[in-house]
Amino acid sequence: MNKRLVNSLILSAALLGAWPAAAADEEDSARHDRDRPVAKLLDANGRVVGKLVYFNYGGYITPYERLAQGGVILNIQGVLVYASVVRSNPADESVRALKWYGNPGYFSGPNCSGEVYVLLSAFGPLRPAAIVRKGPKATLYVASSKPRETVTLRSGGGYTPSGYINPDIDCNDYGGQTTEIKAWKIGSTFDLTQHYPEPLRIGF
Repeated sequence: MNKRLVNSLILSAALLGAWPAAAADEEDSARHDRDRPVAKLLDANGRVVGKLVYFNYGGYITPYERLAQGGVILNIQGVLVYASVVRSNPADESVRALKWYGNPGYFSGPNCSGEVYVLLSAFGPLRPAAIVRKGPKATLYVASSKPRETVTLRSGGGYTPSGYINPDIDCNDYGGQTTEIKAWKIGSTFDLTQHYPEPLRIGF
């Protein structure tokens, strides 16, 4: 078994809290958490979504992550994915309310229609994923476990026509133009706003 696979399995088990040998470490971590409160993401009902963490995609900081206020690791049908959040009004740093927002989905059809694709990779054992917003609704699209394929894109989320990133823009149509690129098809979806309604906030 190669070293990369071993490391991935160990990290996956640690994230799931299912690695027996780490019991003592988890006890120490819990004691440390009591001594020093850990930031958690809470939904509109005060329900804990998860510990607030930060991961970047592909080993570099994307423009989306520069806006992000962290995120959480979610277990979607046994698959670990990272879902990030931003301020409800990213331009106002005094705003404490958060919303789901991350690397966008890309589409086979115009006006963000048709098949959804994931372009950006993820860190370590985390599965690539995209967050697609349509007004107040945010859906997490989890990449398939199959290799990337060459696909044709006709629209995508997150960008203005001039290329500026704006979390308030749900869709950018390519105006009849197409782009061919390697991307992941979708393996599963998860309704973020149904399970963890906004506004989100950070608590301890």
